[in-house]
Amino acid sequence: MEESDERKAPDVRFGQALFRQRRRAGRTQEALAGHISCSSGHISHVENGRRPLSEADVSKVDDFLGAGGRLIRVYGDLYEPENVDWLGQLHELQAEADVIREYHNSIFPGVVQRAGYAEAVFKSGSSWLSAEEVADSVKLRLERSAVVLGAGGPEYHVVMDDIVLHRPVACPGIMKDQIDATIELAESGRIMLQLHGWDQLPNPGLDGPYSILMSAGAPDLVHVESIYGGQTTDDPLSVRRFGVLFSRLQANARSPGSSVALLKEWSEKYGRSARSA
Repeated sequence: MEESDERKAPDVRFGQALFRQRRRAGRTQEALAGHISCSSGHISHVENGRRPLSEADVSKVDDFLGAGGRLIRVYGDLYEPENVDWLGQLHELQAEADVIREYHNSIFPGVVQRAGYAEAVFKSGSSWLSAEEVADSVKLRLERSAVVLGAGGPEYHVVMDDIVLHRPVACPGIMKDQIDATIELAESGRIMLQLHGWDQLPNPGLDGPYSILMSAGAPDLVHVESIYGGQTTDDPLSVRRFGVLFSRLQANARSPGSSVALLKEWSEKYGRSARSA
C-alpha cells in the first residue's frame, strides 16, 4: 500500500494549507522550522501530511506566516470537530479537489445555485434567520461557488433527482432562472449533469445528498450532508461504497444530453407559469 493511503485526512488537509500559506508568505521550510525550534524535515513531513503539527505551534506558525488566523481556523475545523463550520469545511475540500462527484435528491446543489434560488432555500430551511443573515448567507454561497466553478477549479459531475424540478422551492420566475443557469453551465462543459428519474427504481440515493471528493495528493473523501450538519470520512470502505452508489445512480440516470433537454422543457413550463402569474 502506498504511503499516501495511510495518511490521515486532517493531517493531509492541514499540510496542504500550511504549504500554500508558506509559499504565499515567501518563507522557506528552514525559516519556519527555526521559528518554532524544530527541523526542516519535520516541517516537510507536516506539509506532506505524514505528521501533525503540534497544537502549541499553530498560533506561532500562523503569526510567522502572516495568515491572519486562517491556519488557526483550519486547524480547529480539522482537529476539533465539535467546532467545525461544516459548510466552510466543505467549501475548502471542494476548492482543493481535482474531481467532485455529487448527488442531490431534493434541491439544486449549492455549487450551481443562483441568488434567488439560494435565498429561497435559506428562508425555507432556516426560517429563524433574519433578512440580513439570509443575505449574508446567499452572498457567501455565491462567492464559494465562484471559487469552485472558476478557472482551474475541479471537474464537477452532479446527478440530481427529477424531484428538484417537480417540486419548486420558489416562484416560477426564480425556478426558470435557476434552471437556465444550470443549462448554461452544462452546455458550456463546465459541469457534467445527469437527471435521475424520480420514478426510476431502485433508487440508490434515497438516503440523501453526498459528495465524493478526489485529489491527486490526498486520500479520497466522502461528505454526507444535511441542512443542519455534515460528516466527512476518508475511510476506504466508506468511500468505495459511496462510489458504487454513485456509479449506479449515474448508470440509471439520463444521459447528459437528455438531461439538458429535460431541463429546457421545464424552463419553458416555468416560463409559461411566470408569464401567466
